[in-house]
Amino acid sequence: MQILEDFDGKALPKLETDRLILRQRTVEDVPAMFDYAQLEEVTYPAGFPPIASLEDEYDYFENHYYQRLEKEKLPSGYGITIKGSDRVIGSCDFNHRHEDDVFEIGYMLHPDYWGYGYMTEAVAALIEVGFTLLNLHKVEIRCYDYNKQSQRVAEKLGFTLEATIRDRKDKEGNRCADLAYGLLKSEWEKR
Repeated sequence: MQILEDFDGKALPKLETDRLILRQRTVEDVPAMFDYAQLEEVTYPAGFPPIASLEDEYDYFENHYYQRLEKEKLPSGYGITIKGSDRVIGSCDFNHRHEDDVFEIGYMLHPDYWGYGYMTEAVAALIEVGFTLLNLHKVEIRCYDYNKQSQRVAEKLGFTLEATIRDRKDKEGNRCADLAYGLLKSEWEKR
């Protein structure tokens, strides 16, 4: 991974991995984000219902996303692009702060790009930023038990399954298990 910009403390710096560029999203990216945020197979496993309209996606990005980050004191995360294309195909963010030095990661990817290892590559870069630039102690990933893709990302990156919270309801009201994975900085440093 190569860091392409200075870190200002709020917006994470642009990154380059083997196949990807991770960069800040802009309002110009909203139509591309809507392409995957409107799909049930993407949003329900991520823990929220599909975005109903392009206008709703604009509203969320312009009026809610940065306010939520400010409230939780989180840096803004990444739009994922494939090298050679500036189109956002997914996102990778710290989406929740559990403690000052324990952040949770959330991510989504357009289904056209599933199965190529892009999300594992993007999350690995975000973890490196978290442990090096943000000096985090621990990174966590939460997912439902039916979200096998998220489980594989966590396992490939060395996360430990720390808890299985049984019989939870997802956004559709289905009963499932909520899985909690964790990776300590000391474990990451050994890899």
